[in-house]
Amino acid sequence: MYLVRRILVGVEMPTSRPWNAANLEPPSRFAVRQAFQLAASASLPVSLVSVLPEPSRGWFSSFAEAEVTLLTAQQEATEVLRDLARQYTHQPDEQTGVTCVVACGTPWLELLRTAGNAADTLIICGTRNTGAVSRALFGSTGLKLIRNAAGPVWLVRPLPDDDAVLDILALTDLTEVGQDVLTTSVTVARTLPSRLHALHVVDEPTDRYLRHTGISAERLAELRNKSRDDAEHRLQDQLAATDFRTLPNGVKSHVVTGDAGETVLDTIRDLKINLVVMATHARGGVAGMLLGNTAERLLPDLPCSLLVIKPDDFVSPIAAQMA
Repeated sequence: MYLVRRILVGVEMPTSRPWNAANLEPPSRFAVRQAFQLAASASLPVSLVSVLPEPSRGWFSSFAEAEVTLLTAQQEATEVLRDLARQYTHQPDEQTGVTCVVACGTPWLELLRTAGNAADTLIICGTRNTGAVSRALFGSTGLKLIRNAAGPVWLVRPLPDDDAVLDILALTDLTEVGQDVLTTSVTVARTLPSRLHALHVVDEPTDRYLRHTGISAERLAELRNKSRDDAEHRLQDQLAATDFRTLPNGVKSHVVTGDAGETVLDTIRDLKINLVVMATHARGGVAGMLLGNTAERLLPDLPCSLLVIKPDDFVSPIAAQMA
């Protein structure tokens, strides 16, 4: 992937005991699978990370009993991660080259600590299979990862068929970070069986403003067409800077005028998109996402996986806590 040198996968332990890799919930299983597919394509190291809750001392008769319970859980979780590493690398335990980490505490913060505030580390986490992604991770772990991770974050929602072709929608505002989105999207589409779409939305507020200036309908139509044509040319220039010609299924570009949030959601539904790739502009916070304030309206209704790219100057707002 673009500027990624390491992949960190958040693995949630099964809901029932005994824990084993075969019992992983679909979101974690799918996240692990896609992580290893990406890693294999670029020979990237993988870290499998599971974060266990801190045991409530009130449930135990002594500190010693609480420590024993936690130690047992850590050992079981470590074996699950090692089993996953063996399955996906097809190597004996000592030769997998995969780092397995079991931490204890707050999931999003421990994942960020393990990532080490590294802008070149991609964090991948599965979302719980409960409808819109917002109902699973965007409101908690996922949202905090998006806001605070120094590097890209991929929140994975499993497909009904794990082997299905992935339909990817890359959102670009035609700036430098939009170019990063397209480059990353092409890389993902080349690695996983995919169909790639690139979308730029010419937002309509400017159009509404011009109507109130007394401009003629003919002149307004002329300006609207020129804006659209310019955007289409710039989008093609951005695609030309990628390796999109190497994609088996090519790429389809879309330039649409309208409300950004509504247009994106309509496009996702119409094209049956499985993964949206977008970026943040701000140095921190969801309000700085590619679509500006529209992002905060978009995220709660997003029905698919999300990969968020950070600009070069992004600084994690909690970098000190990750030290």
